[in-house]
Amino acid sequence: MGMGYAGLAGQDETTRSDDGAIMEEGELGAFRIRLGDCIEGAFDGEVESVQGVPCDGPHMLEAYHAFNLPEGSYPGDLTVGELADDGCYAAFEPWVGMSYEESVYGFSSLTPTEGSWNGVDDREVLCFVGNYDDTPKTGTAYQTRR
Repeated sequence: MGMGYAGLAGQDETTRSDDGAIMEEGELGAFRIRLGDCIEGAFDGEVESVQGVPCDGPHMLEAYHAFNLPEGSYPGDLTVGELADDGCYAAFEPWVGMSYEESVYGFSSLTPTEGSWNGVDDREVLCFVGNYDDTPKTGTAYQTRR
């Protein structure tokens, strides 16, 4: 496979500790984001790479859950969005320790596009938690019950 789509998406220019946590920020390809990673900004539309940052500093989003959509042909943007919302919603309360409805946090997701689905067999949905009011948060949301 040549560069192009998976080029940027496959990079990880962060510095990580032995346990895999980001210690120093750097460009982080969409396919290299790990659970627990924190991301500087929010994202819109197609994302090839993000800025990975240490979770103990300010950040917009934290990856908390990942799951794969079913095999088969691309079901369309609307269906992918609904499946992503359902999966991220279901994983939210066990992770934060409080229901989505009561929490100060919201969630968003990074989903396969038709291009990545067909081009590189991408089925993964990545779920991110961040402050509901779109202000930066500091530290993990894990079991904060907020």
